[in-house]
Amino acid sequence: MLTLASKLKRDDGVKGPRASNPASDSTRRVSVRDKLLVKEVAELEANLPCTCKVNFPDPNKLHYFQLTVIPDEGYYQGGKFQFEIEVPDAYNMVTF
Repeated sequence: MLTLASKLKRDDGVKGPRASNPASDSTRRVSVRDKLLVKEVAELEANLPCTCKVNFPDPNKLHYFQLTVIPDEGYYQGGKFQFEIEVPDAYNMVTF
C-alpha cells in the first residue's frame, strides 16, 4: 500500500504534456479511485474484526483484494468464507 501512496504523490507532482494526453484523463479517474481507496483501506484494516482478514495479492492494486471470514461462533463457526472484491473505476463517482 505504501508503494501505491508514493506513486500517487509522484503522479500529482507531474506537470506538462502528460496533462493534455487524452489517456491521462482515464488515468486521472483511476487515481481518484485509488486515492480514496488508500484512505478507506487503512480505515478498513483498523476496524476489521479478528475473524476477518484482507489480502492484497498486488499491493499496487488496491481496487482488487480478497476477504476471508472465519466465524468463531454461531451456525457458521469453523467455516471459511473467501470473497474476491474488485472496486470499479467509477467508484464514488456514480450516483443512484
